[in-house]
Amino acid sequence: MKTTLLSLLLLLGAMEFVEAQQLFLKTGGTVSNFQYKNSKGVPLENLQSVGKFHFGIGNRYLMDRGSLFFTYDASWNNYGAIGSDPRLDNFFEWDLTYAGLRAGLDAKFLEIHDFSASFSGNIGMEYLVRGTQVINNQAYDIRKSEEYNPLNLMLWVGPMVSYELSRKSAICFQYQLGYSLLNAQGAGNDNEQLRLLAHQFSIGFLINITNVYCPF
Repeated sequence: MKTTLLSLLLLLGAMEFVEAQQLFLKTGGTVSNFQYKNSKGVPLENLQSVGKFHFGIGNRYLMDRGSLFFTYDASWNNYGAIGSDPRLDNFFEWDLTYAGLRAGLDAKFLEIHDFSASFSGNIGMEYLVRGTQVINNQAYDIRKSEEYNPLNLMLWVGPMVSYELSRKSAICFQYQLGYSLLNAQGAGNDNEQLRLLAHQFSIGFLINITNVYCPF
């Protein structure tokens, strides 16, 4: 994990020397759910999605003749889910907030007049800032639990459509599907697992911040 983080930071630092680049800002809604197994390895079937919000700010670098970009951003993500187990008459609820870094590639595959469409793949490392789990009428701060891993590694993929407002700016709409690559919960021989599945819908702006024109 430390090696992955160090490699990511070195790569981001090296990209500062690229001339054609854009600043992007985005925000929107996140619909999330969990794939949960208890300490006996039994899945909880009745889990329902919850809507939250997210925010991101980052950079987009031109790499290949206007069709391939390297991107990275700092993100603030909120996730949640609710569920129940009729067999045990239990109610569950999660409310989580993560701060993270995300990096990847964005490949443009269509351009018509001022519109363009691209597809991105990103990997993000997130750290738990705030986390609450409710079981029946009891609330728990899961940051204090030794069984909960505060680091979460997420894979994100999805399309983006942008419309060029001027040579300096564009408005964009993006959808990304995210899935956690690490068990967020479980320690030692404990079989308890909590994996995250998220759908993010964003609206944002791309802004050219260099003298070298960077196409949208």
